[in-house]
Amino acid sequence: MQEQDPVKALIKKVGRGKTLARDLTREEACEALERLLRGEFTPAQSGAFLQAMRIKETDVPELIGAARGAESFRQGQFSAQPSADRRPLVVNLAFDTARKGGVLSLPALAFLQHAGLVKPLVVWEPPSLFEKTDAVARTVSALKSHPVLADSIPEMVAVRDLCAPWEGLSSLRRELGFRTILNTIEKLLRPWETAPVVVGISHDTFSERLCHVLFALGAPSGAVVRGHHGTCDLTFGEKPTGCHVWQGERIAEIEIEADLFPWASHGAALLLSGLDSWPEWIADEKSPLWGMIRAQAAFLLSVATGEALTESVKIVEHLPKVGNHA
Repeated sequence: MQEQDPVKALIKKVGRGKTLARDLTREEACEALERLLRGEFTPAQSGAFLQAMRIKETDVPELIGAARGAESFRQGQFSAQPSADRRPLVVNLAFDTARKGGVLSLPALAFLQHAGLVKPLVVWEPPSLFEKTDAVARTVSALKSHPVLADSIPEMVAVRDLCAPWEGLSSLRRELGFRTILNTIEKLLRPWETAPVVVGISHDTFSERLCHVLFALGAPSGAVVRGHHGTCDLTFGEKPTGCHVWQGERIAEIEIEADLFPWASHGAALLLSGLDSWPEWIADEKSPLWGMIRAQAAFLLSVATGEALTESVKIVEHLPKVGNHA
């Protein structure tokens, strides 16, 4: 007998365990997110659905459909996507982890925008699990005190300002206490839909998958970075940063070694314990942070332009300094 309740039918399809659960079609995933965001799921049904999707793992059509479902609630007034000659770039910093100590991408984007090389837009979301260690907000605060870069902080758009009901899911996410498909959808939403995009992710299995999803959603090129604690910040330890990049339908996996960059880097500066020093470190280009900021800037510039990373390194290497050396 066919299930009459559409919400129960969706939960039943994905909630039969790792081996028996079936994938949703793109249309069903879109419907599921629309119903979830309209409040048609009870709290128990919401938790059951999100847990089932976590156990089953989402595939490309499900992620495309779910993102479209969230996009149907688009709201807000945002700046129009710049022309291609201004090199628009969307960088998504939506993440939820207490271990992330700082956001290299924000000062790197401010540095590039100050130089007139990239027109960036940052998508982010206030954390629902670790509000007291909101690294994005603390990094923005540090940039606001910079004598030069304060005027070049990139435009920032919160996911809850893109999707009207998103903020209403915060309490549910806190109660669940684990990552769900919602964390992935946050990385897919952006107002400049046809600009190159950079997102970070912690799971290797999803890296290439998100390239297919973002391309299907309109991004012609970009990078999915397995960076510092699941963000798009490069890592500067012994292991290289792994990422997938795409240009059209062509996807390649690359590794970025720290020694590619002609600047000293100190990965320990990214630890949570060092975050209180960021205002001083960002202001002083002799600090342990600036080598990594320039490296991150070179990487982001290469994604925005589609040029080889080695060429972007040469450009960034010759940019004038903006910090204090007194």
